[in-house]
Amino acid sequence: MAIPSFYFTLFKKFQVLGHVPEGTNHGVGAGGFNLNNPAAVFGASGTGSLLAASNSPADSPLWAVLNSRAMGNAGFSPVFVGGGSWPSMPAFDTPAWLEFQVNASSPKLVPVFGDWIAAGKINDIPNGVLSQKPPAIVKPRGGGLFVCNLPGDDGTQPVPSNYWATSLIFLLDPSTGSIVDPPQLAASAEYYLSAIVGNAGAAPAGRFVAGGGLKVECEAWVMVWNTGFSPAVKLPSLGNLDIASKQRVFEVYFLKAGTYEVVGFRLPVQTVFDGLVQAIEDGEADLGGLTATEWIHQKNAHLCAKVMVRKEGDSWPDASDTPLDERRIAQKNIAPFAIDLNVEQPDPNIEWTHFMVGDARRFKGADRRAGTHLLSLEDRARHLELALYIALPRRAFERWVDERRIRGFEPVEWHGKAPFPEHIILKCVSPKNVIPVAALGDRRMIGAALGIEYRASRLKRGQSGMLSIVQRTILPVLENARHSYELMPMIVGGVTVEVVVWPLAKRPEPAR
Repeated sequence: MAIPSFYFTLFKKFQVLGHVPEGTNHGVGAGGFNLNNPAAVFGASGTGSLLAASNSPADSPLWAVLNSRAMGNAGFSPVFVGGGSWPSMPAFDTPAWLEFQVNASSPKLVPVFGDWIAAGKINDIPNGVLSQKPPAIVKPRGGGLFVCNLPGDDGTQPVPSNYWATSLIFLLDPSTGSIVDPPQLAASAEYYLSAIVGNAGAAPAGRFVAGGGLKVECEAWVMVWNTGFSPAVKLPSLGNLDIASKQRVFEVYFLKAGTYEVVGFRLPVQTVFDGLVQAIEDGEADLGGLTATEWIHQKNAHLCAKVMVRKEGDSWPDASDTPLDERRIAQKNIAPFAIDLNVEQPDPNIEWTHFMVGDARRFKGADRRAGTHLLSLEDRARHLELALYIALPRRAFERWVDERRIRGFEPVEWHGKAPFPEHIILKCVSPKNVIPVAALGDRRMIGAALGIEYRASRLKRGQSGMLSIVQRTILPVLENARHSYELMPMIVGGVTVEVVVWPLAKRPEPAR
């Protein structure tokens, strides 16, 4: 059952309830607790503990002082709770108090705070994500808003070519706020999706900065695991007071020049799967004989996440954009693949991980030579002695793949476990490899799969490595000096699998 998020739904609003009119973004709160620190709410102020041990909202002083104001009592009027006298807060009707409580449609802030207390006061502070916020930019260069695509990102560095594996986008456990990397997504599960955004501009942003500023908005898309473009759904914002709301924009209330903020979205797996199934059925994806539902629920099914940011009045980045040419977007496309040496299994054993190949809308053009895709497999785990395969639907292969130009792959007769009924399977035989795929056209996609075959008897505990499928597209690159263009292969996306060999009953936690 979904519950309000403390950090994303409540704390971010607490920060702006009373301090912006005094000329600061946040700082000392009622009774002396510090709203620069989200954990302060779980501690004490100068008057005593802010939250009671019980799950009754009326027993918690912080709820009681806010509820007193919500009932119409004057600021600083006494509230007797927990054996002490507390001041009603906020001191007066600040803009945030009016928006989130007085003038808000149901549900309002104070009742939602009470719901969170009654549900057990779940502490979901994303400490792992907060620890990865880069230090403040000393001299912002006027680059504007951006989503972090690598550790320490200040919005100006070159974006790594494998940006989908380096971006600061994370999946969180709602019960703890901890970063998780589940090998599979259970349909009944719910996660939070979080990202770090920054302001490289010289001016502050956000409606609640001192003096007021333009609204900062973020959205998150979840796609079928892909190397290019694939069916997508938007996630609801964790900033919504109504936890059932599908409102998708997460608002960052203040973002001073050179600073960073953590944003969050709700990811109910079954709802996302249902949306992706519908999106696949509405498109033209060749799934090799599987239905959209079967494709989504395959073992080792993973999701691709994109997070984007904008200032109010600016257009959103396109979902097909990449961070290589649009810093207001970041993408995460990495999945864990664990080999357990303690589990009895066929030897050799093969596991398939599904992904999709698709065009990107912004690459359409009149030059028919442009648009061809080049799929390559980059193996950074050769020491693991893995056999690697790529499977494509037979009809798609015959229509879209230029078989004569395939390099580093060989077709194989397949008699074992296959990822889908109608298939062509290619084995990777060289580190220099490519599968050319013709431009597919709008909304058309090809289902594909990466096969990882291994012999447990040849692996050792603790070994690890990375496998990436990279999609390059032949694109026109403008030569300003000559007023012409040249066709060049440019990276437009990819997927990465992190292979870990472990013999323990419990999978090791990822290093964060």
